[in-house]
Amino acid sequence: MKAHRLDYSDSDWRYFEERLGTPLDRLTNLYALFLLKIWEDLAPHGRAAVLLPAEFLNANFGDEIKERLVHVIRPPAILVFAPSLNLFGHALTTSAIVFLEKYRAPGAPNWLTCVESVAQAEEFVGRLCRGLPVLESCTRIDLATLNPRDKWLNQLLNGSDHLAAFPKQVGDYFECSRGIATGANDYFCLSRPGMNEHGLTEQHVEPCITKAADVDGLVFTPEKFEALAARGRRCFLLNPSGNGQALARYLELGEQLGIPQRHLPSHRPVWYLPENRGVADIWVAVFTRQSGKFILNTSGAKNLTCFHGLYARAGCETLAPLMTLFLNSSGGRRAFASVNRFYGSGLNKLEPKDVEQMPCPAMPKLSQSEANKLIARLFGLERVPLPERTACVDELAASYFRPTGRPEEPFSPLPHRARSRRRVEQ
Repeated sequence: MKAHRLDYSDSDWRYFEERLGTPLDRLTNLYALFLLKIWEDLAPHGRAAVLLPAEFLNANFGDEIKERLVHVIRPPAILVFAPSLNLFGHALTTSAIVFLEKYRAPGAPNWLTCVESVAQAEEFVGRLCRGLPVLESCTRIDLATLNPRDKWLNQLLNGSDHLAAFPKQVGDYFECSRGIATGANDYFCLSRPGMNEHGLTEQHVEPCITKAADVDGLVFTPEKFEALAARGRRCFLLNPSGNGQALARYLELGEQLGIPQRHLPSHRPVWYLPENRGVADIWVAVFTRQSGKFILNTSGAKNLTCFHGLYARAGCETLAPLMTLFLNSSGGRRAFASVNRFYGSGLNKLEPKDVEQMPCPAMPKLSQSEANKLIARLFGLERVPLPERTACVDELAASYFRPTGRPEEPFSPLPHRARSRRRVEQ
């Protein structure tokens, strides 16, 4: 039960902090409070096994919980089920078991472990209960070596040593913002046939991508947008710059449908005007089932919440094609794997802050002419079949970034272990 559904007052939260012995983020999920409560209620040498979602190991609210786990609770083990295992068919969630034991010996081991099947979990628990060593075949990390501020799931599933070649973060060059939320997509998003039906014209709408599936490739161009519109896709967002009877009738229709009373429209100064968002330089898919989806946007179209938008910081206006190149390389896949959030059935999610925290190389300066040439090369790579495209992207990326040390590592294919796990998640 997420925090926005809880009705705890600030005094309630302060009571929990005093009772549970730790500061608490006000966005803490209810299950994390129960975990701490169970620990506090254990008798000396008492044991508990707590089944809960694994998301707290990556979530921002989990930092205080993980701090408590490392320095006070010191659980014998935290068992994480691989994200590809959806153990509860009715809920799209990851799963973990936190094993608690009050007053363990100071030198006793504490493992963060991943299992690929229920049978492997069963064997692990059996060995844990008998005091036997953890199986060497299990991916595992000593809890004492982990920083509570890091994303533990990413370190467990993907490691982090391979990121040493990337001294910067995406946020050093680009600001990431979520897309436009309308509160009523069926009303605010129109196709060309829908515009014609209601007599609306180009002055009443603006180009806007409303579905992540409508966009693919490395570069989304004006020509691709026109092709999308010609197929009758909803790719126009109501944002009138003029008046007229047709607009008045459409707004009246919205009032009849109760659109102004819906949550988001009711909180806008003018219910039918969208949030103020610029045209993003790069689109970042919020949800994916494989590695991230990063697309250079040259079309002039805006985007709804299916994408986050990257906006160049001052002085970085020509770097969008270079950042797109990196994000689609093997190095970019590694960077994605260090920050993404996991849900059930191998579903990945990125929040705007996750995107800004993605490691990346130092970006060389590009003139506008050089940036245009790189855009053309990226667009040309779309004609390369997908199995060969990543190798071409890696070769091009290495020519721009020239990392120090062993240059083949940052832009070489993922190691066998990471690739095999990725196939399982897909």
